Amino acid sequence: MFRSALSLACCGLALFAAPALAESPRSLGVTVAPLGAYVLKGAEVGRSVGYTAGLGWAYRKTGAVLEVGGHLASGRHLTEVTPMAVRFVPLGDTRVRPFLGLGASLLVPHARPQPSAPDALGSRVLQVGVEFSGGVGVEVGRGFFLSGEARYQNFSAGGDPFSGDRQSLTSVFLGLGMRL
Repeated sequence: MFRSALSLACCGLALFAAPALAESPRSLGVTVAPLGAYVLKGAEVGRSVGYTAGLGWAYRKTGAVLEVGGHLASGRHLTEVTPMAVRFVPLGDTRVRPFLGLGASLLVPHARPQPSAPDALGSRVLQVGVEFSGGVGVEVGRGFFLSGEARYQNFSAGGDPFSGDRQSLTSVFLGLGMRL
């Protein structure tokens, strides 16, 4: 039992420490995430749950521990976009690349709520907020990687981005990416 656990731990350590496949000094990664789900909650408006799909991008230099990225995700009820987020990639150039990110987000509901029956998307056409994200990319072949990402976004439900009336959007995505 101890021997198999030790072997498994050594294999996992080798996977994390192994350098990534050769790539250009700068690379743009594009991720298509067809599998996504979200939960949107607001203090006075309740909760909305749905499926979503996304398109993400990240630009990094070889050897860097910071990268710049963003994404666009859309579902039946809403579209959210983070045009730019800064991501910290602590392990650098390895096959498995976990990251933590911070960025500014925009949320656009697809249908404006009626005054008599507001829904969980709020009363604004465009909502501004902040995003915290975490995820991992796993290199699977020359230039291709699998991606998993979780995001927490907090949006203003009113006109003022700093108002106390807030909504939170939590989402998860699985996708396949390619380095250009």
